[in-house]
Amino acid sequence: MVNPRIRYLVSSPCGDIPAEKDKWDLPLECDQLKTPYGVYFHSINDFLSREGFRPLIDAASKKLGRKIHIKEINEIIIRTEKHGLLYHPASIELILKEGKVKFGLNVAVSEFGKDCLKKEFSILKKLYIKFNLPYLPEVYYLIEQNSMVFLLEEWFEGYHEFHISQNENGKTLLKLWEFGKGYKYLSTEQSFEIFKQASKILTLYYDFDNYCQIQPWHHAAGDFIAKIEDEVIDVRLTTARQYEPFMVFRDKEKINPVLALLYFLLILSIRMRLDKLDGLGKIIWIEDYCVEATVTGFLEALKLRDEFSLHLGSEDEFLMLIQSFDKKDLKTVFEPLLEIYSGTEDFPVIIENIGNHIGKLYTAIQNLPS
Repeated sequence: MVNPRIRYLVSSPCGDIPAEKDKWDLPLECDQLKTPYGVYFHSINDFLSREGFRPLIDAASKKLGRKIHIKEINEIIIRTEKHGLLYHPASIELILKEGKVKFGLNVAVSEFGKDCLKKEFSILKKLYIKFNLPYLPEVYYLIEQNSMVFLLEEWFEGYHEFHISQNENGKTLLKLWEFGKGYKYLSTEQSFEIFKQASKILTLYYDFDNYCQIQPWHHAAGDFIAKIEDEVIDVRLTTARQYEPFMVFRDKEKINPVLALLYFLLILSIRMRLDKLDGLGKIIWIEDYCVEATVTGFLEALKLRDEFSLHLGSEDEFLMLIQSFDKKDLKTVFEPLLEIYSGTEDFPVIIENIGNHIGKLYTAIQNLPS
């Protein structure tokens, strides 16, 4: 059997860069263990080629809906994509005799990262089975070898991170990081659509039964990604680190499901407004349009949830209830939620803006069609 050719690349905003072997002794970014790139690439190769490239062949066969054989794979491109505190993601591209197929590969090297990746694998599988939605990556393989954990999963091709940035005039705008094409500032309308879809996605995965939700997530981590093609915007979520109820709902015998859903919306409205400048700098509070986008996406998702009426009655009744809250009521309900952020770097920014935020949220809720 002739094995496929392996090529190693580094992804960048300006396009792919060959991973020159004279630099493989350099350590991975954000890795406290200082794992060399050479060890990282060789370990990925060992994972992919195990059992005659079984992980790749099985995943490609499932993705393409037909049996793939190793002789059909001309080349495998291993591309390091980014580096985070928990994982060191790569993309794995198979160049076939007819077409190509691409996967994501999360790699964890630290003990904490490995534990998190194992847990995330279980959560992603659970959510895929429970909701059968396309917004999170489908997972294929989780294997531990070479003192690392590897998670082979679906790759969202053409989707990119986005972050708040400052243009040359000092105005803060949402910027799409289109790797291979560079950076692109987005209009307010495009930004609205992205945040609306992000809100919709999280609401679609909310569990009315036990109040579980996908958390934690943060725009600064690049957890949401977006694709703009022919002016059509589509958003995906790359991770589900935990799937649990709010801290304030734990160890409680009976929680009103309407109150639980309201809490979900309120904390969602805060989280959606938090980013870091260019993903790495100071904490940024996203402009007011984000509030209406969040509420709109939330409502769109509720309308798609057939089980809503089983837990909360009619949508009209729920809207009437939350619209009965005045600004003072909203402030009172917000107070225990703010404790979630106490001691975090987000907290001072939230406290500085929460008064105005409550007013904008109140207006957005009142403007919902009833």
